[in-house]
Amino acid sequence: MAVFADTDELHQIMADLWTAIKSDDQMAAPLLSSRLIVTFHYREPDGRLTVDCSDGKEMVITAGECDRKPVVEMFMKSSVAHEFWLGKVNVPMALIQGKIVAKGPVNKALALLPAIKPAYGLYPSIIEKNGLKVSTT
Repeated sequence: MAVFADTDELHQIMADLWTAIKSDDQMAAPLLSSRLIVTFHYREPDGRLTVDCSDGKEMVITAGECDRKPVVEMFMKSSVAHEFWLGKVNVPMALIQGKIVAKGPVNKALALLPAIKPAYGLYPSIIEKNGLKVSTT
C-alpha cells in the first residue's frame, strides 16, 4: 500500500516541506551555496520535485514537470522519501541497497544532508497541517 494517496498528495507534502526548508535560513543557506539543481523522481505514486538553488540567491521549488536540467537526480519509491523525512533512512545504505538510485555528483548532495536534518522535525507537522492521513510510524 502506498504511503500517499496520489501524485497530488505527494506533490503537496513535498512542496510544503521544501517551502519550509526554503524559509529557514540555517537550512537554506548551505543549499543555496551549493548552487545545485536536484530533481527527486518518485514512484508509487509517481511524482517529481525539483529544487533549484542554481543562482545562489533563491531556492525555486517545482512540483511536477520542470524544464531545468538537474545536476543531481534521485530516484526512489515515495515510501522511501516518507521514511527519509521521518529520519529513518540511512542514505548511503539506501544507495548501496538500491532503495535510492542517484545520478550525478552524489557526493555533493550527500554533503548537504546535515543541513536538512532539522527538516525531519518539520515533516510530521506538515503532514498534520495538510490534514492528510499519512502514517508517521
